[in-house]
Order: sequence, then C-alpha cells, then structure tokens
Amino acid sequence: MAKHTTLKRGQLLKYIGKRWKNLNISNPFMKFLGYDDGSGFADLWVEYQGRTLLISVKEVELAV
Repeated sequence: MAKHTTLKRGQLLKYIGKRWKNLNISNPFMKFLGYDDGSGFADLWVEYQGRTLLISVKEVELAV
C-alpha cells in the first residue's frame, strides 16, 4: 500500500506480508487503529484477532 494513503480508524486491511507463527492465513484481515507517531506513515497499529500489533504499511493492502 502507498505510504501516504489516508486510512480511517476501523478500516479493514488485508495482511500480505511475511507469515508469522500466529497468523491464520485463511483470515488475513485486520482493523486499522492508527498511525505510529514519528514513523511518518510507515508503521500502523492494527487489531488482529483481538491483539494489537505494529506492522509496516508495506505489509498490508486495502481490503475490498
């Protein structure tokens, strides 16, 4: 996703990055919570399966 795409809190995103241990590949959707202060729109706070995670904007795309 483009670094300066404007997202709204609660917007649905699809994870397309590198897999990790607790990633459920059949449910790669996460909810946008906000931008990380000081990262210049490079990092995002998201909610995934009840957990809050900090991920790179490069690891997600807008869910259709």
